[in-house]
Parts: sequence; C-alpha cells; structure tokens
Amino acid sequence: MRNGASAATLLLCMISLPSTVASAATSETAAKAQMLIDMNPLLAGYAIEVQASDAGLRLDGAVANAIEAELATELAQLIAGDEAEIDSALSLEAPMPEASSSLLTQVQDRTTAARLQQRLRWQVSNIPMDVRVEVERGVVRLNGQVGTSATKDRIAAMAESTEGVNEVFNYISVDPALIAGERERQGRAEQQERADDWIKNRLRALLQSDTTVNDRAIEIKVREGVVTLSGSVTSAAERSVAETIASEIPGVREVDSRLIIERLL
Repeated sequence: MRNGASAATLLLCMISLPSTVASAATSETAAKAQMLIDMNPLLAGYAIEVQASDAGLRLDGAVANAIEAELATELAQLIAGDEAEIDSALSLEAPMPEASSSLLTQVQDRTTAARLQQRLRWQVSNIPMDVRVEVERGVVRLNGQVGTSATKDRIAAMAESTEGVNEVFNYISVDPALIAGERERQGRAEQQERADDWIKNRLRALLQSDTTVNDRAIEIKVREGVVTLSGSVTSAAERSVAETIASEIPGVREVDSRLIIERLL
C-alpha cells in the first residue's frame, strides 16, 4: 500500500507513460485491491471482482448489506488513492457466508504458525532442538522431541497464548538425552550480541503476539542491551509475562521494569 506522496508520484509518472504501461499499472492496482478484499475477514466469503476502469476501479459482485459494500469500496479506495474513482456495482442480495474462505483461513494459519515459530526462535529458554508446528483453522499441533517435561509444557503454554490459536494438541515427546544439546544451544544464544534496534523490534513483535499482554500500553527503550519497560499493565501476572519475554531475548543484558499496575474498573 502506498502513502499519499507515493501515489501522487506514481500518478504523475503514469500520465507521461505510454498507454500500455499505464494500463499495466492500473491492472496492478486492481490486483492489489482484489487481494486486500479477498483477505478481509468480513468480505472473504463473497464473490467480489475488482476491475480497472478509466477513472479508477470498478467492483462487481454481491454482498449481504450496505455496510459490507461500503467496506469493500473503502478498501479499494485505500489502494487506488483518494483521487481515484471507485465505481461500486455491488448488489445487496447475497446470503452471508457461513465461514471464512479457504484462502483466508490458510493465510491466517500460516501467520499463526510463523508467530509461534518466531517466539520459539527469539527466546533463549524456549529454543527447541526439534519441534514442528502445524496449524489448521487455529488448532495447533506440536510434534518433535525436547529434553525435559518443563520445556514441553512451556512450549505448549506459549502456543496457547499466541494470537490466532484456538486450541493446542501437544504431541512433543521427552528424551533426556537431548538436554545437553539444548543447553549448549541456549548457551550460544545467551552469548549472542544483538543491536539495540534488533532487540527492540523483536520484543515489540513478541509482545504483540502474546494474548496475555496489552503491548499498546507498554513503551520499550533499549540501550546497550538494557531494556527499559514503562507504561501500565492490569495485573502482576501481565507484568511478569512482559518482563520474562524481554529477559529471554538474545542480546538482552538486563531488564529495567517500570511497569505500573492499573487495574481495570
């Protein structure tokens, strides 16, 4: 998605380009708008077609009500830009879809799996030697081997608190022979030096992925590997989760927690 300045620059370039090139750019805009609509959880179940027109974009198909039609128009406008004309020919006679489209579900599942895999990779004590993550319609299946039952339970708990997860089946087996290898791998991760920006970006992503933490109320500062957390949380448990996540990131030397507990009324 382009911002206003980029869209204006593109428009100026298209005016001076041959019509074939301009048409290709317009078709690309239509394709991007089509994908955005197809990925929207409210619109994914409808047969909506986005086509390029001389003035902008045209929407054909049917939705169930005017609210959804307006949403589709707004999404197309975001891609095409404020100056483009969106011709909505959507009818309001379609039944509401019973479930999300297969494509949308697959995208959500892959995103959920990636979130969990990032959490495993970016937190020292949770780095597993052989854990596979499979997600289908929000249901996570964990397979593989780890050295201790504590590691197995910790990974399952992490999966349960990951955004997009509805249920977890933990099929991880425990093999004590793997303990030495796990500790060696974790030791290497602890010794890694990371740039402050790397730590900050990873910590923000991890807090966003954890459903037990309201990351929008937490400010993060990192200087020479020292993480400072400020802002508010609703409980001691939430504060503890945020502090633990921060302390487990490779490259973090210390966590200075200034989080204040503000209980919801």
